[in-house]
Amino acid sequence: MKTMICFENLSYSQFNHEVTNEINKYTLLSNEEICISSLDQSYPFTNINTAVFSPLEMDSFNNGVIIANTIRNAENILGCSNNSKKALYLFDLDWMFYPMFYDDIYNILTEKNIKLILRSEDHIRPIYNICKRKPDAVLNRFSLEGIWNLL
Repeated sequence: MKTMICFENLSYSQFNHEVTNEINKYTLLSNEEICISSLDQSYPFTNINTAVFSPLEMDSFNNGVIIANTIRNAENILGCSNNSKKALYLFDLDWMFYPMFYDDIYNILTEKNIKLILRSEDHIRPIYNICKRKPDAVLNRFSLEGIWNLL
């Protein structure tokens, strides 16, 4: 399935490492169109076997799926005027690490046009306490096939 994954930056993080390994594995074995959009054009921490686009390209990414991993990225992909499906793979609870407005968190988590996928069972209760929404799925490891099967 045609897929774009939205990163904050390409420097090292646990999420970036996990996703980059998944992408590199997939591009060797499959002809699926997978690409990355990075909000911050930093130098990648490792070799990525796919195209890396600027955030401006998200508007023209049609007939696929765009995956975000933070509330900020989810807000960006929801603002795109394309017909791609949107998914939020919430790797960490962003508001635990830096201050965010409750309204911003609530608006993203209650958005009907985005599939909510959590990394951990431990995240279900805080999400439910914030917005009374249960996730569409829980995937302990980032998996393109797992996300594609949800759509």
